[in-house]
Amino acid sequence: MSFTSATKDFNLQFIEGAEDTMRGTTVKLWTAIIKSSPVREGRFRGNWFASGARPSSKKTLNTDKEGSKTLANATDKVLKQKDVSAFTLTNNLPYAQRLEYGYSDQAPAGVVRVNVKRFNRLLEAEAKKKLPK
Repeated sequence: MSFTSATKDFNLQFIEGAEDTMRGTTVKLWTAIIKSSPVREGRFRGNWFASGARPSSKKTLNTDKEGSKTLANATDKVLKQKDVSAFTLTNNLPYAQRLEYGYSDQAPAGVVRVNVKRFNRLLEAEAKKKLPK
């Protein structure tokens, strides 16, 4: 194997590892956000939409009390999107901001803010999975 070939292989492994880390971290963060979303009928939990760099403008009347459909859709988006430079999770319900700032007894500290605080730990844990053993 030539030096050039070895360098290309290393670069490819590095890029793939970084992409896997981004995808894994995003899925873990979004799982936490969706699962910690307060539930009455399940409409708020069912209105998380995944996208790339541009936030989604979608809303739905559908409900998802467990969050399994919503999470499956978000995960699918993360795993299939070619460009890993930006992932966005959006909830466009008119009361989403109120829920984020203490309106719900189920999530008095919010949903996004409390989970984003864990981002660095999630990222470090995902990155460690890709380190050579």
